[in-house]
Amino acid sequence: MTGTDLQTTAMPAIRQARPEDLPAVIAVLAAALDDTDIARWLVPDRAERADVYRRYFALVTPWFFDNGTVDVADDRSGAALWARIDGKFEPDIADYDQELAHACGPALGRFLQLDEDMHEAHPAGMRHDYLAFLGVAPDRQGHGIGSRLLQAHHRRSDRDRLPAYLEATGRRNAALYARHGYAENEPFHIGDGPPLYPMLRQPQ
Repeated sequence: MTGTDLQTTAMPAIRQARPEDLPAVIAVLAAALDDTDIARWLVPDRAERADVYRRYFALVTPWFFDNGTVDVADDRSGAALWARIDGKFEPDIADYDQELAHACGPALGRFLQLDEDMHEAHPAGMRHDYLAFLGVAPDRQGHGIGSRLLQAHHRRSDRDRLPAYLEATGRRNAALYARHGYAENEPFHIGDGPPLYPMLRQPQ
């Protein structure tokens, strides 16, 4: 058995999340995604950002459990939130504006800008699978868990002959997605902040 085989054997299985996984999914996404260019623009202070991100993911993640697909590593070291939609991404979260204000505090304006600009850039008139968030625990990144999360859902997209769409938060993430068949479109900026990189994968 080679070293690669040993690593593969030790990799966690990917499964669909169960209701009891919700707190762990919130925690891993908040921890994984708070050190990106867009996160630093949204909430510049690192300590404040950690608190905001925990509240933000506590607000948005339950919608995906109820209306989308949540894939999780069996050891809860990574998770991905997907939605199957027929155009624009418009999740109906109860009291969203009020709850977003509570979650984000002084950063509310930037989060509203994020929502507006991402909504405007989202492809319209196309049924597709949308990867809203994918995150791997910081101490487990670079070991293939993100790739396995992608592959788990791509099997569904390919089975149903649907494209998949996402916004990469930086060039490093975009390179990962490109290796899994995503083609990059023109990046767009969030207000006066950093760019996001919209990417589309055709079914294979």
